[in-house]
This record gives sequence, structure tokens and C-alpha cells, in this order.
Amino acid sequence: MLGTKLANPCILLGKTVPIVGDVTCMATIPDDMEVEAHLLAKEDGIIAGIALAETVEWSQKDGDYVHKGLKFGKVHGRAHNIVRAERVVLNFMQHMGGIATQTKAMADVAHPTLILETRKTALGLRLVDKWVVLIGGGRNYIMGLFDMVLIKDNHISIAGGVTNALKSVDSYLEKRNLRMEVEVKLLNS
Repeated sequence: MLGTKLANPCILLGKTVPIVGDVTCMATIPDDMEVEAHLLAKEDGIIAGIALAETVEWSQKDGDYVHKGLKFGKVHGRAHNIVRAERVVLNFMQHMGGIATQTKAMADVAHPTLILETRKTALGLRLVDKWVVLIGGGRNYIMGLFDMVLIKDNHISIAGGVTNALKSVDSYLEKRNLRMEVEVKLLNS
């Protein structure tokens, strides 16, 4: 679908395994065949991931609401490249669109309260997942455990209680410019 950008979808997934090929594609489609393919919305929702596919001609932009059945992009190229890349591209766009759509629904209901995402994201997709939360109208929270102190129950238990954990963090924060947040289940811990 993306010509040379995704000629080998394994590159996008960070894999070094070469692609042998889609044997069904090789058996049914002439190697030199050129085609035009369309991206079709299978459900109503928020579109996300357009910026990742530069060689597609888009009729929508990230964050637009699309209705089921809408043709929102087209691509021209070698049929083998398009078929080989389509599943990876569509999986990413479905993943991203799902997050953006759900975030938009929650953000609309919660307005004017802000919806913050979690640092818990799909393996290897942290930046993508955080980006699509923004597309859906949510706000980013923290990138990871390196940019804010987040005291959880396991830290509290090992430190010997909330008071000891907070004293240790205060000492630590005197030397650094970080925020602190405490997660507790019971206030009497």
C-alpha cells in the first residue's frame, strides 16, 4: 500500500526476518501488475494513522469522523506491494482508530473534565498510542516511570508505609525537578 515506505512490513514491526512472499498473491497476481486500491471504513469512528502512510492519497485527515462505507484514501502501485503491506497498515489504523474513537467518546461525555491516558500501552507502540489519544481529544499523562514519581502499593509496602515512602521521596525530589503522585487503595495504610 505504501510503495517503498512499507515494501517490507517486517521493518515497521522491528523484525529482521525477510519476507518470502505471499504465495497466494504470487500465484494469482502477475508480478508486474499495477493497481489502484481504496481504503474503506468498515465502521463509524475517528480516523487515525494517516500521517504514517505518506504515499496514500487521503480524502480525510487524522481526527476526522468517518462513516461506515466511506472511501477515505487511495493508493496506486504494484499489486504485490499493496497486498503485502495492506494488512499491517490496516491493523495499525484499526488499532489507532479504535483508541481515538473510544477516547473521543469518553472525552465528549467527561467534558469539561479532561481524559488522561495511561503509561500502560501496547508493547512497542507507546508513542503511537499516546499520539492517538491526542487525536481523540484526550491528554497525555506521563511517558514512563522516568518523568514522575508514582508511588504505588508495592513501593509503600517495601518502604514501610505511606509516611516512610513520602519522606524518602521528599529527600529524592530535593535533588531533582520531578512531580509526585501517590496511588493508594485505603487511606489508613
